[in-house]
Amino acid sequence: MTSLIIATTQYGLSILQSEAQFWTRLGSKISEAAEAGAELIVFPEYMTAHLLSLKEIMTHDEACLYLDSFTEDYLHFFHQQSKEWNIVILAGTHICKAAEAYVNRAHLFFPDGRLEIQDKLQLTPEERNIWPLLSGEDLHVFETKWGLVSILTCYDIEFPELARAAADRGVKLILCPSYTDSSFGYHRVRHCAQARAIENKLFVALSGIVGELQEGRPQVDSGYSQAGVFAPCDRPFTADGILQVGESNLDMTVFVRVDFAELHENRERGAVSPFYDRRPALYEKEFQKLIVKER
Repeated sequence: MTSLIIATTQYGLSILQSEAQFWTRLGSKISEAAEAGAELIVFPEYMTAHLLSLKEIMTHDEACLYLDSFTEDYLHFFHQQSKEWNIVILAGTHICKAAEAYVNRAHLFFPDGRLEIQDKLQLTPEERNIWPLLSGEDLHVFETKWGLVSILTCYDIEFPELARAAADRGVKLILCPSYTDSSFGYHRVRHCAQARAIENKLFVALSGIVGELQEGRPQVDSGYSQAGVFAPCDRPFTADGILQVGESNLDMTVFVRVDFAELHENRERGAVSPFYDRRPALYEKEFQKLIVKER
């Protein structure tokens, strides 16, 4: 299949009255996306942290323990929703226990029951120093009926080496669930997402959290985002590489059709090709100069 309709969400924070309200709201977003023809829906990083609004303010250690208590319900819910609506779901990220540590883990659910996971690889200073989180150690590539897909969570997209490694392994679509609490953070992630699309001649789908919890939370209190899907800034795509973005800070879903045949056309006949025109020997020579200088 050469085309794919992606629904990428701007997930709005609000005061929850119950756990049931949280799951019902997610179910509505999934059913609406599926009924609109979407084959893949992308939710943002730290989405289940919305459940913290049901409790008194916690420390980060307490928050991890509390969120991990929903892991079984989380897995059951999204497995069921993916099968019922015949849609692939990137269910944001969820804090859960892995071995003896907590991780910020993205889960990708398929209608046939398959589940793929990707732990966040590049933790932010806050995640390293305040959250009790462990970084992931492996970048995964997932097979889909549209081609190979990888997940780079928020800060991950700001490291070009990760996206290049994915592209070198054949990835044509990167999913980027994010949580940014300011316009500064959002634009760092947004511009890097667009840069990764240009550098590697692939699509990047970005999702984020918007709105705020009035009482404030030390983990997730407010969000700033414009979800969207980006392509190389070259023919046959738009000059700015923006296939579609949402309206700033509205609780909404952005629908985008991506065509992998167009991506192939861009790779074959684009005006420039930074993915193919690399000079590894040159870069290695410059790198070696740095090593000699440091000695």
